[in-house]
Amino acid sequence: MVVKNSFIYLGTEIVNKAIPFLLLPIITKYLTPQEYGIYGIYQVLLSFLTPFLAMSLDINITRNFFKVSKAKLSKILSSLIVILHLNLFLGLIAVYIISLFFENPFGVPDKILMIMPVIIFAQTINTFNLTILRNHQKAMKYGLFQIVLTMINFSSTLLLLLVFHKNWESLVYGILIAHTLVMFYSFYYLKEEYKLGFDFYSFKKIYKISLPLIFHLLGGSIIFLSDRLFIQQMEGLKEVGLYSIGNQFGMITMIVLNAIIMAINPWMYKKLADKVNIQKEIYLLMFLFTVIGLVVWQSSLFIFPYMVDSQYLEAKQVIVWISMAFVFRGWYQLYYNVVLDVGKTNIFMYITFGSGILNLLLNYILIKQNGMVGAAQGTVIAFFTMYISISIYSKKLI
Repeated sequence: MVVKNSFIYLGTEIVNKAIPFLLLPIITKYLTPQEYGIYGIYQVLLSFLTPFLAMSLDINITRNFFKVSKAKLSKILSSLIVILHLNLFLGLIAVYIISLFFENPFGVPDKILMIMPVIIFAQTINTFNLTILRNHQKAMKYGLFQIVLTMINFSSTLLLLLVFHKNWESLVYGILIAHTLVMFYSFYYLKEEYKLGFDFYSFKKIYKISLPLIFHLLGGSIIFLSDRLFIQQMEGLKEVGLYSIGNQFGMITMIVLNAIIMAINPWMYKKLADKVNIQKEIYLLMFLFTVIGLVVWQSSLFIFPYMVDSQYLEAKQVIVWISMAFVFRGWYQLYYNVVLDVGKTNIFMYITFGSGILNLLLNYILIKQNGMVGAAQGTVIAFFTMYISISIYSKKLI
């Protein structure tokens, strides 16, 4: 079942991510590196807001799925949705206050800032649905859901870009339209499957797990995206655009590894619940992840010139570093499951936030020396530091 689901998830991810890649020749033709750079900055701002609104609430579904009854899981879902609505309300207020004091921060219009909490809300509801499907091992339904979501995003973005000439904002509005439309189905599915109501699970227990993960996600965001802010300030928006395109190709490694991790997560949690030592399997997966990273890197170098406009060709030099960074991130995620299973989420806060601070320092030093390549090198070091830290801690638990 694990192998079969791995191929289904991998196939889904390939189809799902291939569609945005098909957009690249169009995007790089109609948008300059500077315009794509503004979209890159928008992604940074969205990434920094997401931890505070999403709070990794879906983790509460995953860690309880095999431990509690369906009735109790229904209470957990009801509580998560109430908390998410509260977060949306607070997020809208916070963004509005920020817009009063800072006009178009980092070049991103206020109207785009105001829709970010709505996008995060819709994405999180859809994540709840996907988490349920994955733990039920309904890989085909999971894949269909993802593909429909991507197709709506793809078609909306093309329409807005080519017909309504919304420039880089087309990418944002495409995401908003897709996730909002699909969110209504997610609500319907969750309500029908779990009979959501007003019988709530302890908010205190949810916050105990999820609040430390805010800093875990924030640290990850610092590592993953703060480099673009440094590049903007030290090199300019054009380099942000180039770096963002190169980063997309390096992320192919993450796409493949995420597909494998999604397939093995139910297996891992079941083994951990049965107190089975899985260290040997983790080592084998780490080797597999490394091989995949090397293959993806070489494949990306080959297809890159055929996928982007000539003005973006400089971006090729960051692909190897981003690919390597995601291999180390994959190693980290394997041990992350071990720690999460026992509820020791506080350690994530220290590991990722500490690595994030290290990454900020590395960004300044390495970008100064190596330009945008230095930003990718800093990401590699930060993710490797995260892996070393969590592997040492989790081996005590194993």
